[in-house]
Amino acid sequence: MKKHNILLTALAFIIGLQGAALSAYASGAPAAASNTAATGISHAQAVYQAALPLLADSAKLPQAIKYLNSSIYAVTPYQATVLVLKLENVHKAGLKVWESRFSNSTVQRKLGTIYITGASMAKLAERTSDSTLRALLKSAGESGYKLETAEGTYFPVIDYAAYRKYKLYVTSDIREYITIMATESDLPSSKDNGLVIGWSEVAGRALSQEQFIRNHPKSNRTGAVKQLYAMYETDTFYGQNNTPLFHYDNQEMDLEAQKAYSSFLARNTGSSPFLEKLEGFMKLLKENGYKLNDAVENYRKAEVPLQQA
Repeated sequence: MKKHNILLTALAFIIGLQGAALSAYASGAPAAASNTAATGISHAQAVYQAALPLLADSAKLPQAIKYLNSSIYAVTPYQATVLVLKLENVHKAGLKVWESRFSNSTVQRKLGTIYITGASMAKLAERTSDSTLRALLKSAGESGYKLETAEGTYFPVIDYAAYRKYKLYVTSDIREYITIMATESDLPSSKDNGLVIGWSEVAGRALSQEQFIRNHPKSNRTGAVKQLYAMYETDTFYGQNNTPLFHYDNQEMDLEAQKAYSSFLARNTGSSPFLEKLEGFMKLLKENGYKLNDAVENYRKAEVPLQQA
């Protein structure tokens, strides 16, 4: 009986190993991730090393995303951060190829008949009977992109909202970075040379980005957030061509912007160069009847100079 129990235990162990190997194979993960005992490295390191080859080529994005979604919990915060940043780099590198695939005039015409704002690539794929278009949409979605439109054109962008699932595992700076980028992904600030979010939201995003830059000056993504902040700071003080801060005809400040900024400053206090600029701007505007004159323009040019194209 004792010998029989030993055999059963051994058999169960072998079956368990086989199951783990099959699971790793089915998920598309390299075998190294399930063979830590043989190599003598930690499970976290094995998972990390197994992910790296998948993040070396944009063609492997579907496999990389599946693997990260199922395995990122097993690595350290530092390793998770490196993997997520590598994923973003691959997403950026592969974007031009996807843009060219969607830019085809026939594809554009067909997309116009099925596009729904906010719909995922998978949902859009379900709306077409065209097998080629359906395959394109499905593949783009599995690669981590979603569809946007502007000026009558449809184009893929990185679906940063999908990165939210990684926030539990990365370092604090990249957790905040994902929040910033997912907000952009959920609702881009502008389309067709005009703002599509409220003035208060414009200022709020600028403030969040400024806080990131000040809190994480050495973050790997501080440079990216600085570029975003420069855009939002400009939008705060100038608006855009189709939504100017000051009306073209009478040079009066947009009334909604006036109300939004006054309320925003009342809600947000504390040490912040952005808030100080906006507060000084609104004080000067009040003194000048909320009209764009030389004094206001000079303040704007000094505090928020427009970048030369």
